Amino acid sequence: MKKSKTVNKEQVADKVTWRNWIGSETGIQFLYLLFGLIFIFLIMARIQYSTNAICCGDWDGYYHIRFSSLLWQNFSSFQWLPEFKWLPLTVLNPEDYADHHFLFHLLQIPFLWFFDDVTAAKIAAITYGSLAIFSAYWLICRYGGKNPIIWLLALIVAANPFLYRMNMAKAPPLTIIITVLGIHLLFQRNYLWLLPLMFLFVWTYSLFPLLLIAAIIWSAIIAWNERKFEWRPVGYTFAGMVLGNLINPYFPNNLKLFWEHFYTKFTVAGDFAVMVGGEWYPHSGQELLMLFPVAMLAMLVGYVLFNPRSGKLPEHSSFFLVFVTILLAAQFRSKRFAEYFPPFAILFAAFSIKDFFFHIRGGNVKTEPSDEEVATGKSLKDRLPVFIQRGVLAALTLLMLVNLVGIDLTRYAGKGWRESPGFKQLFSLKMKGMISGVMANEDDFRYRRSMDWARANIPEGNRIFNTNWDDFPKLFFLNQKHSYVFGLDPNYLYSKNPDLYKLVLDIVTARTENAAPLVREKLGASHIFIDIRESGPMLEKMLESGWVDLPYRDEEAIILRIREEKGEPVKKEEVLPDLGNKIIDLRIGNTKK
Repeated sequence: MKKSKTVNKEQVADKVTWRNWIGSETGIQFLYLLFGLIFIFLIMARIQYSTNAICCGDWDGYYHIRFSSLLWQNFSSFQWLPEFKWLPLTVLNPEDYADHHFLFHLLQIPFLWFFDDVTAAKIAAITYGSLAIFSAYWLICRYGGKNPIIWLLALIVAANPFLYRMNMAKAPPLTIIITVLGIHLLFQRNYLWLLPLMFLFVWTYSLFPLLLIAAIIWSAIIAWNERKFEWRPVGYTFAGMVLGNLINPYFPNNLKLFWEHFYTKFTVAGDFAVMVGGEWYPHSGQELLMLFPVAMLAMLVGYVLFNPRSGKLPEHSSFFLVFVTILLAAQFRSKRFAEYFPPFAILFAAFSIKDFFFHIRGGNVKTEPSDEEVATGKSLKDRLPVFIQRGVLAALTLLMLVNLVGIDLTRYAGKGWRESPGFKQLFSLKMKGMISGVMANEDDFRYRRSMDWARANIPEGNRIFNTNWDDFPKLFFLNQKHSYVFGLDPNYLYSKNPDLYKLVLDIVTARTENAAPLVREKLGASHIFIDIRESGPMLEKMLESGWVDLPYRDEEAIILRIREEKGEPVKKEEVLPDLGNKIIDLRIGNTKK
C-alpha cells in the first residue's frame, strides 16, 4: 500500500511565488543583468589572458600592483604608509609624494591575499573593468531601457580603445563606477549620499571633478524645468570634494600633485612643455570616426532624438547631452578620455530613445516616467519591430566578433582580383582583432633577468639611470632595492628640475660628450639601464668614452657601470653585433605604446 505524501503548503506557496517572480518584470530584468555581468566578465577575461603580462600595452599596472603589495606589507605589520623613495629627483620624492590612486591601491589588496602579484593585478583588472561596463548596462536597465541585449552589445563594441583600456590594471574603471552611481543618485534626487561618494572619489583618482561637473549640469536642468535653484547636488558634492582632499593621508601633498596634473595637462595652451605619452595627445576627427564608430553613431542618435517639449527638458537625456558633449570635446584634448566617452555616449543614446517615446498625457508633458511606468513599460513605445531588433542584434554581434578576433576578407578573393589596385584601395578588408593585438604586447618575463642581476650585484640604495621613463613601472615592480631617475610621467622630473630633465634629454639623444660622469655627478646614478632596442648612438658614445664597464647584457637589456676613472673603451662589436642607428627621443613620448 503506497504512503500518501504530505504536501507542505508553505513550500508550494514558495515555489509558486518563485515562479511568479521569475516571470515578472523584476525577475526578467534580474536575469538580463546576471547574463550581462557574466557575459562582460568572460569577454574581459578573454582579452586579459591573451597575454601572460598585465594587460594592455603599457606597464603602469606593474607599478600599481607593486604599490598595493607594499601597502599591504606595511599594514600587515602594523605600520603606516610606505615611504616612496624610488623617484627622489622628481615631484614624487619622499617629502612630496602623494598617492592619487590610494583607494584603488587598497581595493587591489584583497586579490593579493589569494594570488601572486601578476595574477592579482590581472584578476582585479577583469573584476573592476567588468563592473565598470556593467554599471552602465545596469543604469540602462534600471531606468526602463528596452532591448537590453542590444544595449549590452553596444557597450561592448562602443569603441575598441575603451574595451582595451578597461582591461588595464588602473583606476579609470572605478571612475566610471563612481560616476554612474553619482548619476543614479542625481536622478533619484538622493543628494546627501553624493557627499560620501565624492569623498571616496577623491581618494580613488584625480579625475574626481567629473562628478562635480555632473552635479552642476543636473542643478542647471532642475533650475530650467522647475524655476528654482537646487543647491544640494552641487553643495553636497563640493563638500565631499573638500573633505576628501583635507581628510587625506597625503594632505597637503595631494593638493600639490593635483595642481601639478591640472597645470601640466590641462592649462598649458597648445603643446605640452614636455612631450609625454601618446595617450595625452588629442584624437583627430578622422581618428574619432575610425576608432569610435558605434560611440559616434550613438551620439548622433542621441542628438537627433533629443526632444524638449513645451519648454521642458527631459531630465535624463538632457543631462547626458551636456555631459557626453563635454567628454566628446575632451577627446580633442586627450586620448585619455577614450575611457569615459564611449560608455556615456551609449547611455546618451539609450536615454534619448527612452525619453523620445514618452506619452503626452492630459496636455501635460511628463519629463520622466513614474516608478510604475518604469516597471511596466506602459509609458514607452520604444520596442522596435522584431525584424529591426534582430538586424541590429546581428550587426552588433558581428562587429563584436570582428573587433575581438579580426577579419581578413582578402583571403577569399581570387589572386588576380586580390592583387588589383582597385581591390586594394576599395576592399582592403583586413584588420587585426583586439585579442591578437594584446597577444603582441610585451611579455611578462621581460627585464626579469636583468633586474635579478641588479638586485644581486648593485649595492642596495644605489640609483639606476633608466634611459626611458616608461621603463620605470616594470623596473620598480621587479626591483625595489634601488631608486631610479624618472618614471610614470616625464613631467614629474621636468617640474621638479627642468635642468636635470634637459640633461637627461641631451644624454639619451647622444648630444652630450662624456655623459657617464654627468650621470654619476648630476643624477647620482652608479649604473645605467638601457633597453636593447633603444641602443644606438647614446650607447656607442658611452662605450667609446672609456667611462663605463659592461657587467651585464642579454637580448633584452644592457646594464652599464660607471667607472670612477676613465679607462679603455669597450669595443661595441663585443657588446652587440649590430647596434643599429635608433635614437630614442624623449620628446616623442612613450616609444612602446
